[in-house]
Amino acid sequence: MYDARPGGFEWGVGTAISTTFSIVFGNFVSFIGLTLLIGVPTLLLTLWGAHEYLLLVADLVLGQVVTITLIYGTVQSLRGRPVGVGEGLSQGLGRLPAALGVAILSGIGIVIGLVLLIVPGLYLATLWAVAVPVVVIERAGVGGSFSRSSELTDGRRWRVFGAIVVMAIITAVATGIVSAAIGGVSGEGLTTSLILQWAVGAITQAFMSALSGVLYYFLRRDKEGADIESIASVFD
Repeated sequence: MYDARPGGFEWGVGTAISTTFSIVFGNFVSFIGLTLLIGVPTLLLTLWGAHEYLLLVADLVLGQVVTITLIYGTVQSLRGRPVGVGEGLSQGLGRLPAALGVAILSGIGIVIGLVLLIVPGLYLATLWAVAVPVVVIERAGVGGSFSRSSELTDGRRWRVFGAIVVMAIITAVATGIVSAAIGGVSGEGLTTSLILQWAVGAITQAFMSALSGVLYYFLRRDKEGADIESIASVFD
């Protein structure tokens, strides 16, 4: 469905976004259900009033489990196979340490870049856009994942940046609508507000994680002529 001739693959921002939406909505129950399930501990910690540093660690670790699992799910969907929840979780946990290293280092670099002049942070976010998929699929080390992501995005960074920005705008608008709808909730309604915000955050992460998998595949297909079966063979 998403395949193309080696060396003849054309794609753009719209293609990346539409493919991502097609994958997520085509696997809505497994993708969103899994994201919500993995995020339950964070929700419970929030409701119990846990310290912000504990919440930060939980978000980091569980967020990477979600990302890795949905990258696996995205690859399986691209090759026309069903996405198994248990299988996806197994893949996610098995590749967690390296993905955490990439997430922590890239997060620090991007935040520093944003604080300094904004543009360097956006550049690094684009440069390292597929570092986590590289960890998951190519099993590269932390350092190798950054250099590989830089190699894959070279010459395609405006398209990668555009896809990330468009998806961020779409999810931000959706989040804003929900936030406005539940704004001013207090007292007994506070728990409902927190649950809704958690759900929206989980759905947003599902789309962003799927997008990273789609971009990785598109870049490999575009620049190297790699088909989805050769990319996905690591999971077999």
